[in-house]
Amino acid sequence: MSPNSHFPPKSSTNPLALQGLFPAAVVVRERRIPGDAADLLASEAHYVARAHPKRINEFAAGRACARAALVELGVRDFALHAAADRQPVWPDGFVGSITHTAGLCVAAVAARSSILAIGLDSEIVGAPTLDIWPTICRDEELAWVYSLPLSEQAAAVTLLFSAKEAFYKCQYPLVGEWLDFHDLRILAAWGETRGTFQASATRNIRFAHYVDLPVTGRYVFHEQFVSAGLSTPAAPMPHQ
Repeated sequence: MSPNSHFPPKSSTNPLALQGLFPAAVVVRERRIPGDAADLLASEAHYVARAHPKRINEFAAGRACARAALVELGVRDFALHAAADRQPVWPDGFVGSITHTAGLCVAAVAARSSILAIGLDSEIVGAPTLDIWPTICRDEELAWVYSLPLSEQAAAVTLLFSAKEAFYKCQYPLVGEWLDFHDLRILAAWGETRGTFQASATRNIRFAHYVDLPVTGRYVFHEQFVSAGLSTPAAPMPHQ
């Protein structure tokens, strides 16, 4: 890509763009209109009864997307409660991930018999401000970012941010471990609207008992967003 080129390149609004982040066993549903408290089932509304309207709208949009995905898997009218750590409580036998940012909410859901864990994250390109780049990126990742043309750097950092968030969301429901941004290292294919990334850990983490690291994720730049997805196939038992 030439130093004077614009990145990310103009991308389509293909509704299947996000489905391409995952294998066919994962159902993805997105929503562009804001959520509304009226969208919530009665037992779901309890969890945001005292929340700020913005939080209520995000919560409602996420639940609406998740229920739409679950319908495709044969589960109807399921109330997605929140655990003590605010994670969605999925139906028995299912796994999922929800992301929302301004103007976009997406949920990805699959049967646990096919998929062990899922992580999904969407961000507005350029949202991470320059002052927090060192918080998001390890030194070697920052060196890669600064090696790119200036016009591409903000998009690259946003991709790293989204990929690390997707990894975190993938592993946390399975093992319950908090990770710092610097606990993860991302190597991303670069220069196209859609690509892959490799995610590895910089210290011993519990997720490595279930999957072989590094793991491969996928990303897509679409409209003003970048979305990253990561999933691992179901395994008979964790590594010993």
